[in-house]
Amino acid sequence: MADYYEIIGVAKDASQDDIKKAYRKKALQFHPDRNPGDPTAEKKFKEVSEAYEVLCDEKKRQAYDRYGSEGMHSYAGGHPGHQETMEEALRTFMGAFGGESIFEGMFGGGFSGQGGGSYGEGPSRVQPGASKRINVTVSFAEALKGVDKELSLNNYILCETCKGNRTTSSDGVKRCPRCGGSGHVFEQRGFFSMSMTCPQCHGEGEIITQPCTSCHGEGRTKQKRRVNFHVPPGIDSGMRLKLPGYGDVGIGGGPAGDLFVYITVEPHEFFERQGNDIVLELPISIGEAALGCKKEIPSFGTQAIKIAIPEGIQSGKTLRVRGEGFPSLQGSGKGDLQVKVIVETPTNLTQRQREILEEFSKLESANNFPKKKGFIEKLKDFFVGAKSGS
Repeated sequence: MADYYEIIGVAKDASQDDIKKAYRKKALQFHPDRNPGDPTAEKKFKEVSEAYEVLCDEKKRQAYDRYGSEGMHSYAGGHPGHQETMEEALRTFMGAFGGESIFEGMFGGGFSGQGGGSYGEGPSRVQPGASKRINVTVSFAEALKGVDKELSLNNYILCETCKGNRTTSSDGVKRCPRCGGSGHVFEQRGFFSMSMTCPQCHGEGEIITQPCTSCHGEGRTKQKRRVNFHVPPGIDSGMRLKLPGYGDVGIGGGPAGDLFVYITVEPHEFFERQGNDIVLELPISIGEAALGCKKEIPSFGTQAIKIAIPEGIQSGKTLRVRGEGFPSLQGSGKGDLQVKVIVETPTNLTQRQREILEEFSKLESANNFPKKKGFIEKLKDFFVGAKSGS
C-alpha cells in the first residue's frame, strides 16, 4: 500500500489541520454517493479514510512514522486504522466532518449509512433557553465603591398553568402518527438512507392536540421581571457580569439561559482612571508652587484627602497618595491616587500685581531656577557644535 501521507496528499510534517483539510477534500472526491457504482472510487474512499484514521491520532501517527503500515499490525492488537468495511470508512468520514453537518449540506437531511444504524439523535422535547445581553452604565463613584442595581426584563418564564408541559390534559399529547414518535422520517436516496426531521411534529415526536390556553402550547410565557444584582467595586468599562438563570426559560421546561450585563463607566469631570490608579490634575498658583502649601482634595469617601505641596515644586510633578485608588477585582489591595501638579501662569494682572512681579523679576537669580540655569548657553553651544560638525 502507498504511504498514508501520499494517499491523503500532505507532507510528513503536516499539521493536524492540514491533514484534516486534505482528507476532507479527498473524501468528498471519492464519496460513494458522488460515484455510484464505481468500485475504484469506493476503494479510494476506504484508503483515504484508513490513512486519516491513523494520521489524525498522534499516538497512531507516531507508531506509523516509526514502524510503517506493516509494523502497525501489532499496534494495540491489530491495525488501528484498517477500514475493512464501508461503514467504518463512513464513520471516519462522519467524525472528520463533525457529525451530521456535512450530510445536511450535501443531501438536505441526516445520515444513517448503509449499515442501517442511525447516527442522528432522537427527538428533543426539552431545549435550553436563550441567554440575553444588556448594557448598564454606572458612574465613576459607583465603579469605585460598588453599587446595587435593579433591572426590568421582559423574559420568557415557565408557564404557571401547564408547568412547561404545554398542555393541562393527560390526553393532550399524542404520538406523532407520521414518524411514530421518533421525530425523524427516512427517505432512500441511492446508496444512503437519509434521516430527515419529521415535517409534522418538527422533530419532537409528539403532537399537542389540546394546547394550554395560557401559553398556547409553547410551555412558556412572556412576563416582566425585576432583577437585582451587585456591581462589585473596582469594575471597569468593557467588563461583564454573568447572572445565571436570568435568561429566557427553555422550551418544554428546559433550563433558563443566562443574563450577561456589560458595564460602561461614565467618565468623571475631574478624575481619570489608569488601571487601578486615579489621576487628578491639580492647578496651583506660582506662589503656592514656590512657597509650598497644603491642599485638601475632596474624595469619594467620608473624608477629604490632605496632601502637602513641597516648596519649589515644578509643573507636571506627580504626587502619589497610596491606597486611594480603585480596589483590585483580582484580589486584595487598591490602586493609588496620582495628583499631577499644574502650575498656572496668572493672567489679567492688576497694575499692583504687575509692579510686584516686575520687582520680583529684578530680584531673581540663576539659583532660583535650577533647570533654567545655563540652559540658553548650553543650547547655543549645541547648535554651534552641530554647525561645525563636532
